[in-house]
Amino acid sequence: MKNLKTLYQFEMKKIFGRKITWITVVIMLFLTASTVCSQLLGTYYIDEKKIDSNYAIFQRSRTYEKTLSGRPIDQQLLEETWDAYGKIPAASEHYAGMKEYWMYAFPYSAIFGFVTNTCDMDTAEALNWEPDETELYAGRQDMLENLWNSAYLTEGEKEYWRQQEMSIETPFMYAYKEGWWMLLDGLYTIGIMTLLTIAICLSSVFPVERARKTDQLIFCSRYGKRTLYLAKILAGISFAAGTALFYTAAAMVLALAVYGCDGFGAAFQLIYPDYSGSISVGQAVLISYGLLLAAAVFAGAFVMVLSEILGNAVGTLAVISGVIILSMFVDIPYHLRVLAQIWDYLPSVFLSLWNIFDCRLVPFAGTYLTNTQFVPVLYLGMAGVLLAGGSKLYQRHQAEIR
Repeated sequence: MKNLKTLYQFEMKKIFGRKITWITVVIMLFLTASTVCSQLLGTYYIDEKKIDSNYAIFQRSRTYEKTLSGRPIDQQLLEETWDAYGKIPAASEHYAGMKEYWMYAFPYSAIFGFVTNTCDMDTAEALNWEPDETELYAGRQDMLENLWNSAYLTEGEKEYWRQQEMSIETPFMYAYKEGWWMLLDGLYTIGIMTLLTIAICLSSVFPVERARKTDQLIFCSRYGKRTLYLAKILAGISFAAGTALFYTAAAMVLALAVYGCDGFGAAFQLIYPDYSGSISVGQAVLISYGLLLAAAVFAGAFVMVLSEILGNAVGTLAVISGVIILSMFVDIPYHLRVLAQIWDYLPSVFLSLWNIFDCRLVPFAGTYLTNTQFVPVLYLGMAGVLLAGGSKLYQRHQAEIR
């Protein structure tokens, strides 16, 4: 174990001793900060007319939302909201540019947005809607049924979610939750940056000996294969997991410092009405970033084993980058149920709010598993299989005669 520790420390020094590692981390940290703070940057325009800076609008919105926090989204609040929106001249095409909107309706814009998302209304339909608490929550149930049908759920899956719906209390209590929402909104971007960092920094862990032509010396040494492989794997997995944790910590510190920690216990449906489960906004954030950690471990294992197979760092990076880019453009339709579900488990696809909390389930032992239950086991299991297979490849590797 003493030799393993020494080799592990040496491999970690090799990873962190490369300039590309530090350059990549600095760039990704800057992009993380930009992602978290994107809402505050720039100026808000309507028809080329400046309304105000986005930061000033955010400050006003936060004040109004905190005023609404703790109030149930019931008949009284709905009537207040629609009375306020009723003061906007009906003929206005872009009502957000009118002073009546900012004076009367803007303080209730969060409630208006919740209703449009929950009942799947467009703005015109919402403005003509007669506020009705019963219709609002019945409309959400109709929206869910339509969503389940469009996702080609089986009757068993639908019944599972109907049972989950029974644990949700209505009316929802409104809460200011911007800090937690920004973390969920930025999850996909932070996930992609994590995967790219892992690919850039770990693609040379195994090929470096071949590139430097030191593999002949290493493989004839006492600890040249089994122990060295384990040291490299532990270093790579440590780096992958550490990268995910580091970006997560940076995003959380910045988001909660800028937007506030309020709303951890708010109902997740305030952000994502499509989900049928009794979890809070804060719990959703912890689950999502926990899955990012599992995805990072799987990605680290995949990158290292692929680099051993290809024997080339550039080729490994090209393959990983190609998969990430392809995943951004390819969307397999839901009616190809099995293929679409497998594709969506790809880390560069999966790390998004709508896939993590997807309504499609995995049947298992007479029950169903959600993505948040199944995918971390899948990622960690696949990582184990890859690393076991990689060990066989590495021990069979023979240095070329030069």
